[in-house]
Amino acid sequence: MQAIILYAILTVIVGAMLYSVLGKNVGHGPQKAINPKDMLDKMGIDTKAEPKPQDFAGPAAKGLEKISASDPNFSLPDFLDGAKGAYGMILEAFADADKDLLADLLTDDVRDSYFAAIDALADKGLKQVTDLARLIKAEVVSAERNGRVGIIRVAYHAELATALTDKDDNVVKGDLDMLSRVREIWSYERDLKSKNPNWKLAGVEPHTSDNTDAKDAKDAKDGPDHSPDTE
Repeated sequence: MQAIILYAILTVIVGAMLYSVLGKNVGHGPQKAINPKDMLDKMGIDTKAEPKPQDFAGPAAKGLEKISASDPNFSLPDFLDGAKGAYGMILEAFADADKDLLADLLTDDVRDSYFAAIDALADKGLKQVTDLARLIKAEVVSAERNGRVGIIRVAYHAELATALTDKDDNVVKGDLDMLSRVREIWSYERDLKSKNPNWKLAGVEPHTSDNTDAKDAKDAKDGPDHSPDTE
């Protein structure tokens, strides 16, 4: 919304400036050009105002503050929206063995782990199938800045079903009819000085079960892993 308002303001200013130069009637004396700052003042916009610092809370607050200090364009809500979308996208890309898409979403080390897992399944004639039924919650659990690099760890709580199938689509491990609740932590990294705003997956910790029933928890652990662990 802020970007839309900014573009609208710039449009008004540019239009006014063009009119002050190009919109004069021929034969009339010189007219005073419009000052963009005067227009902003009349619209109640403080041209000297600085961006307000974001208020972060929780255990990741200090790390997020350091990241925001290095990248004034960082927005936690926007980051979380992207992280939620990336979760399902990466799970699907891994299941589909879509290496091209994964290469754009993963750091080099994680990419190698994912590619190795994809190749290992292919050598066995198996295919990963993952059904992400619901992403319950995604929350930042820690954040830090290491030099130019920002690191944010996100805990995902999700309901999903996963299985391995053979070339004839017969399930050889897992159960696509059984949803399991899982909790897992993914780490994202980004060069905060880079013009590229995208964060990449830099680590995947072994997932745990969110199920309260002991039998369900054991069943979830015995199923195939829906994403390769890298930590």
